[in-house]
Amino acid sequence: MFYIASKKVPRKWPIPGVNHVILVASGKGGVGKSTTAVNVAVTLANVKGLRVGLLDADVYGPSLPRLMNLSEQPELDKQDKMIPLTNYNGKCMSMGFLVEESEPIVWRGLMVMSAIRRLLRGVAWGLLDILVIDM
Repeated sequence: MFYIASKKVPRKWPIPGVNHVILVASGKGGVGKSTTAVNVAVTLANVKGLRVGLLDADVYGPSLPRLMNLSEQPELDKQDKMIPLTNYNGKCMSMGFLVEESEPIVWRGLMVMSAIRRLLRGVAWGLLDILVIDM
């Protein structure tokens, strides 16, 4: 199931340059969240011509690199923000770009939240019409 935010990102925690956010989430794994998130993002970018970002917030099992056919590591800009990788006309960021695929991630609580915060706010997204977040 996915939820579409009908309003702009709340002013309390705005993401600079991002107008709207779409979260794709479920309480169960293996139901196609990542596939749905990628399909929504690629369709919005290529069919609707929108500026789209795609964030893989699943730090335990990131699949965005494989689904978006990306394997490089992001570079840093002058403000030490990660520059998202681009494919299929969308900007992409994932924990999978930062760790080896075979390397297990054994984080808990605050470490996970810190990683997600860094993936969300430590990325030079630029101007985006929509940021699709795969939870």
